Amino acid sequence: MGAIFLHQLHDHLKSLRFQISLLVLLMFFSASGVIYTWKIERLVEETARIEAGNEQRYEGLESLSQATNQWYRIITQALGTEFIAEGGFNWFEDTAWVGVATGNGSPGTGNMRTTNNWMQRFEVVDWTVVTRIVLSFLCIVLAYDAVSGELESGTLRLALANPLSRGRFLVGKFLGHLSILLIATLLGSLLSLLILSLGGAFDLNERILRGYGLFLLGTTLYLSFFLFLVMGISALSRSSASALVLLVLMWAVLIVVIPQTSYMIGVKFGESPGEWWEEQWEYMSEVREALEREGVGLRGRELGKTDGYAVEQRYARRIREAEKAQDRIAQRAFYQEVRQYKLAKMVNLLSPGFAFQYTVEAFLGTGVMRYENFVRQAWQYRDIVRDFLRTRDAADPDSPHLVFFPDYLSERELDHRNIPRFKETPLSLAESVSAGMLPIIVLVLEAAGSFFFALWAFNRMDLTG
Repeated sequence: MGAIFLHQLHDHLKSLRFQISLLVLLMFFSASGVIYTWKIERLVEETARIEAGNEQRYEGLESLSQATNQWYRIITQALGTEFIAEGGFNWFEDTAWVGVATGNGSPGTGNMRTTNNWMQRFEVVDWTVVTRIVLSFLCIVLAYDAVSGELESGTLRLALANPLSRGRFLVGKFLGHLSILLIATLLGSLLSLLILSLGGAFDLNERILRGYGLFLLGTTLYLSFFLFLVMGISALSRSSASALVLLVLMWAVLIVVIPQTSYMIGVKFGESPGEWWEEQWEYMSEVREALEREGVGLRGRELGKTDGYAVEQRYARRIREAEKAQDRIAQRAFYQEVRQYKLAKMVNLLSPGFAFQYTVEAFLGTGVMRYENFVRQAWQYRDIVRDFLRTRDAADPDSPHLVFFPDYLSERELDHRNIPRFKETPLSLAESVSAGMLPIIVLVLEAAGSFFFALWAFNRMDLTG
């Protein structure tokens, strides 16, 4: 097996086919490095601009009333591993608006980092995309004649005439192909890192080192799947030309066609969230109109003081109940949106390329699981700010204590520096892997399945024909 491995490695290193493949791969990794150097530079500038604007909003708050009436804009932070796996960071909504006044609506999300969302379609050339598309195709280019070529040249009969099992021969060929592809991947990724480093786009840290190692682990599983598949087809076809045609067609179906159907299936069978924002406001408007007909409303601090704000307390209870209904509408819409996306994602898992991509995203804590985490933290931030305002209001005995109704809170001055700022907490490795376990399992099973397929195809191969 060792001799087969070394012979395969030597053949690749001296072949023009590998040299051209390596050049193509280096070009794509270089392009990724250049694109993400520019992109990270722009991201830093946009984030600084947004955070400066956010801080100005805080600085303008001088009372509990103003702090309650404010919509707080919070943004998600880059992980620093987007050049490895973007994970939708460029198109998942990156901003949440959080209002704390009762009845003003639930937290909503949007995009603030770009003025033209269409342009985001042109800038995703992360390492997972390069690996998913380019490297998988190079598996075919380099290994389509791994078995059939040996049969056609007669070297397969000579090799198996020695005391060498077919399984050991197959594994030796596989390790030779895998090693040369991993060497090419290492060279390409290190070149990309060098470009990023020269551009000042990242600082080497534990997260990036861990992400790099996990990316290589996912790449190894992905390449294993394709190499065993290619070798199995090569053994079944017995002809290098036939194997190449069949493999290119299979690659097109697995990498191109299947992902294109996921959107249609998600839209067709997934429930759309609809105009949930309008539904929220219509519901609250109906509640307020009903209260107005009953003569229940906010009368002002002086008039309300005459009966201890009894009418206002009744109004507040009804509005709080209506707000809970608003929140249920918003959360239902959010989970409908996520379920629709995950349905499309499930279809994409039929493509080994996306099983690989989602595996790397799970390793790095990005993708839809990160977006869900950000939205959960936006809702939690509303509770954090409300707890702060409630505590400050409770300390003033002269306040009506009608919390989260701006005109009925303490009139004492507020130091904006005491208002809690939002700080996003990334998913831990355990949390992200747990949330993304399905694609990891699928990729491992696909790699194992392709191994048994290749072994079966090679063992049934007739060497006498």
